[in-house]
Amino acid sequence: MNAPGTILVHEYVTGGGWPRLPDMPGLAGLGATILRAVLADMRALGPARLMTTTDARLPLPDLEADTIVRLTPDSHVAGFAALAAAAEAVLVVAPEEGGILAALSEIVLAVGSRLLGSLPEGVRAAGDKWACRQRLREAGLPLPEGVLAAPRQAGSAARDLGFPLVAKIVDGQGGGGVCLARDAAELDAALALLGEDTPLVLERYHQGTHASVSVMAAASGAVPLCLNGQDIRPGIPFAYRGGVTPLDHPEAPAALALAARAVRAIPGLRGFVGVDMVLGEQGCRLIEINPRVTVAYAGVRQVIATNLAQVLLQACLDDRLPAGLETRGKAVFCPGEAP
Repeated sequence: MNAPGTILVHEYVTGGGWPRLPDMPGLAGLGATILRAVLADMRALGPARLMTTTDARLPLPDLEADTIVRLTPDSHVAGFAALAAAAEAVLVVAPEEGGILAALSEIVLAVGSRLLGSLPEGVRAAGDKWACRQRLREAGLPLPEGVLAAPRQAGSAARDLGFPLVAKIVDGQGGGGVCLARDAAELDAALALLGEDTPLVLERYHQGTHASVSVMAAASGAVPLCLNGQDIRPGIPFAYRGGVTPLDHPEAPAALALAARAVRAIPGLRGFVGVDMVLGEQGCRLIEINPRVTVAYAGVRQVIATNLAQVLLQACLDDRLPAGLETRGKAVFCPGEAP
């Protein structure tokens, strides 16, 4: 692999793109954890010049980067495009909702740089929760029973599906766009939070262990890295509090294989990808695919014997996947913690 001489690592929420002042721990905590972990691994690889961005409204953080550019929401798109054009390779961490991640990925390709992550078509296919469900269903993969409903039709659709159920917006990200409703009153509360302007995916709620599989994807395929436990508190909305990796569970071999099949079923996924699922008495049930680096990276990097950034670069730039990765120990990761 000819390592790129200049790499831009851009985290949208803490990097100047988020319209509101980023909150901690929330999305900003997740983003900061990912950014620090990726920069640390990139720095350990060697002499590449690292660039990143931070929100000009916040104190300047101490980051492993040679160039730190301060951006605001007003200057974000132009500033990001200029930095992407100056970089040989770009890793973007951003929400899928509203097409943010897909749009930033398109900018990277338009300025002639190389993406260290999923192609725009892969982001869109995975980011649309209903379309992703349909693709996975067509591939014969197990998911909770679900329906697509307009908010005004959610009550009747929920009665047909049955409680308890999970309601989520079609292009949301993270627990903030996901609610557990045990009855009609809780569904009304969920609808009040999720809004009335976007279609909802309603899914039957499955009891079990909340988990994710970190997968490395390339043009030629995908390999699972680790099964991770997730500390998720179902409610209105769901609350995500971090996780542990690797997760010891009887369904681990099946979960790893299922996640790799799911990633292969969505064209355009590249680099580090997270596959959420529930492990229960009836086996594994896929929940959704995150077409980007997730906070689990901060844990996986601690238990994989190889530099995880190197594995990512090889997958995205050389279409090369590891034949097998040794894991050692166990790691706990939480939003907002240093890697």
